[in-house]
Amino acid sequence: MMTDLRGFHFAQASDPQRISLYLMSRGWVPREEQGGTLWISHDESYEVLVPGNRGMRGYESHIRNLFKTLSAAEGRSESQISLEVSIADADVQYVCTAPEADPGTTPIEEGVQAFESLRQWVLSGAVAESAGQVRLVQPARKPTRALEFMRNVRLGPTFEGSYILTVYIPIPPKIGQTELSLDHPQINVLRQPFERRVSLKLMAATRGAIDAADEVIQRREGIEAFTRRAGEGVNANLCEALSGFASRGGGESRIDFSWALSRPVERTDPIRLNRDHMVILRQAAQEMRAAEPEDDVTVVGAVVRLHREGASGPGEVSIAGIIEDGTNERLRRVWLELAEEAYSRATRAHQDGATVSVAGSLVRRGNRYYLQNPSGFAVLPDPP
Repeated sequence: MMTDLRGFHFAQASDPQRISLYLMSRGWVPREEQGGTLWISHDESYEVLVPGNRGMRGYESHIRNLFKTLSAAEGRSESQISLEVSIADADVQYVCTAPEADPGTTPIEEGVQAFESLRQWVLSGAVAESAGQVRLVQPARKPTRALEFMRNVRLGPTFEGSYILTVYIPIPPKIGQTELSLDHPQINVLRQPFERRVSLKLMAATRGAIDAADEVIQRREGIEAFTRRAGEGVNANLCEALSGFASRGGGESRIDFSWALSRPVERTDPIRLNRDHMVILRQAAQEMRAAEPEDDVTVVGAVVRLHREGASGPGEVSIAGIIEDGTNERLRRVWLELAEEAYSRATRAHQDGATVSVAGSLVRRGNRYYLQNPSGFAVLPDPP
């Protein structure tokens, strides 16, 4: 965890383009000058020069003086302004996990869980926005566009005030942008760049999942409260990610959305998750996975059990190993039925202690995982 947040934000906020976006959003008027752009406040009481590049001699000192001027003009601290400038070209999601720990800290196991859940949460939004169909369980092999998007997403520093995680999604500015206009988050969604549409999808899907959980709690509804919101991006992957923000013995979790100044939208209210929500979300994810198989997974591991009724014919096999789905690897014990020839090879692999591989669609029934439509069963060679 970084301890000098102001230093971090100053490094980001000293970018001329971010400063210009911020000044534009505050109504300052630009005028081209030698070596940079002179910005004049709307009441003409203040002016600041934004250098054209970071290579200017004394650039850092010049920028610090610029922030002092902004602080005087706005009556706010330099650190507050620096923070807002540093995220001028990005949508930022703040996830407050509220652990039962000293401010700014979290138990290590809960911290690992929260960061992995954060990744899965953002990925669920990217997949929901790029996938061509609505599904209760997202495909194991994620769309290329979603994976490319994830390579550009950045983690920011954590904050005190419980334990706050930050995600930065860079947002492309409008081409030829000379002024900023405020939009409602849901207006002209299709005209927005993919990165902004992912942020909007995350917000809509998360609100939908919490609304569904409230209906289950207050009206005693079933899984239908979630499945009818699948078109909003509510699915098992999203619900699992949200439930991972819970802390043992902690308080209410919260998700805040901050929108890039390059494409400003109306202010949105934070989303709050309590412990009852977390329990319902986890149960809903299990039921959705049971209702819809997870396609295109590969199981790699050891044959640990075999069973068939007679001396020949198909038989049931249990494999303990890793489930590979293109983005994650999970340890599971999986049950499947193999045709006679493949079952015989599985028997030999079990006797020899060999590793096997098989592909199919994963479905959960109760506490067991089953692989449907198995194909490509193979005994893998020993490593050299």
